[in-house]
Amino acid sequence: MPTQKSTARGNATRQANKELRRQRILDLARDMIANHGFEALTISDLAKQSGVSIPTIHNLFGKKHDIFEELCSEMVVKIGQVISQPEASDPIDAAEIFIDNLLDLYRKDEAFYRAAFVAGERINLFEHQLPTGIFNKSLKIGRQICVSAKEKGYLKGEIDNDWLAEQLFGCQRLARQDWVNGYIDLKRYRTQVLIGMYMTYAADATADFRERLLNQIAALIDADRS
Repeated sequence: MPTQKSTARGNATRQANKELRRQRILDLARDMIANHGFEALTISDLAKQSGVSIPTIHNLFGKKHDIFEELCSEMVVKIGQVISQPEASDPIDAAEIFIDNLLDLYRKDEAFYRAAFVAGERINLFEHQLPTGIFNKSLKIGRQICVSAKEKGYLKGEIDNDWLAEQLFGCQRLARQDWVNGYIDLKRYRTQVLIGMYMTYAADATADFRERLLNQIAALIDADRS
């Protein structure tokens, strides 16, 4: 007769195997989206590639939308981790750390992130109202950068922090949309974001900092043309 301890071990093993199977199916779904787009992901094809039945997919995840939502939730968590407050006292350094951390993440699975953003926007998974969403996390970081820049004398404080933060985020959002749609690559993405952020800073910059910003913008433009 099985003991309580052996029963617990058996349950733990079954649960671990279930999680491994779920992760394998999620990985296959990610590959299908990356290689063929969100529309190409079907429950029947996913079940076939995973070597399980369609009811098993439904039992483990639900519908196609539920699978994609789980993948996007995972993506949002990873993005939130890499765009956490940059540890830099200089706003220029903070901007570079922010965008470089973000693009390093995208490079790890560029095709998937592109496809996920397209589908996520289409089915409204990136709600701006959510306090834990990408939008509000990015705005929070923008506000922190602006507050710190004003405290350290880089910005004059004549423009409201919230408006500056929205413009900083807008630079990244526009570049991301251009990249997702295939208009630019990640190198141009970086250039576009940094120039936009530096121009935003310049609107409220002190004289010395504004000169530095203009030099940075000129250097980025020269590098883009070469």
